[in-house]
Amino acid sequence: TAAMAIGLVRNVAITGGTHGNESNGIELARHFLRDLGSIQRPSFRTVVEITNPAAVAANTRYVDEDMNRCFFKADLADESRQSLEAKRAREVNALLGPKGSDACAVDLIIDLHNTTAATGVALLMAPTDELCHGIAARLVEVDPSVRVANWTKGAADYPLLPSIAPHGMTFEVGPASWGCIEPASYAQSLRLVHQALDYVHAHNAAVAGGGPWRELLLPVFCSAGKPVDYPRHPDGSLAAMIHPALQGNDFLPLRRGDPIFQTHALETLAFGQMPDGSASAAAVDALTAEVHAFFINEAAYYEKGVAFALATKEERRVKLAGPIAQP
Repeated sequence: TAAMAIGLVRNVAITGGTHGNESNGIELARHFLRDLGSIQRPSFRTVVEITNPAAVAANTRYVDEDMNRCFFKADLADESRQSLEAKRAREVNALLGPKGSDACAVDLIIDLHNTTAATGVALLMAPTDELCHGIAARLVEVDPSVRVANWTKGAADYPLLPSIAPHGMTFEVGPASWGCIEPASYAQSLRLVHQALDYVHAHNAAVAGGGPWRELLLPVFCSAGKPVDYPRHPDGSLAAMIHPALQGNDFLPLRRGDPIFQTHALETLAFGQMPDGSASAAAVDALTAEVHAFFINEAAYYEKGVAFALATKEERRVKLAGPIAQP
């Protein structure tokens, strides 16, 4: 089976501080560094790394460029890239990788992040990563509020830090303000990371013992088309903001005619009624399935031209190890 073909997981890395102002993930990683014994399991070793310490010290997302876009294989091989984050990305790749190698130092990376968007706990991973979908399925059993989303389908490579390892996930938690610890989310994250490590140990036991395995259907959000940008004036400044009816409603269905933006004069702009872009009538008509908005009003995405991302919701058959988890 696909799950058994993954093989044993021998080395896991928990990373925090890829974005230096995402304090929940940073503080959780620091906690694990002070209590390394708590994250070991009998069948594998776990290490912890603060991945962008300069940005953490400055309490800023990045110093020169977004480090979580520095991990394309071609970029890692390009020694001419001399930004602080590009150089640190090569160091992290040497420590946890190297990416694409048969002798990668770690088998699985759990990269701890926060978002200002109201995603709750959202686990993001490659569509082909069966181990991470198994982990995600276990966490959804334990905590049904957890959402699972896939990185872009069909991509030949990903620029994301957890893509260094054969298996990796972005452990996203929101809403959390930059530089602040959100206590309920921190507690939830602490519990779920331990559950994820427990699942990896159960996976190893099932691989070694020939089972037990079981199957379930896991709801997964899959990226759909281009993200939607804010309406902008000709000089690039914002012509509208997220509409109050959309704010805070990550992963809920978004239908033609739903309010998505509010102008500075408090006029409403609706999905499928925009003059251009990913929310125009033509773009919405081209969508063949119901879509859901997420990463709504993420502060770090204003500079990337993203007001929110779009996804379709699909049921994925997942094979996972061990007995049914008790919430």
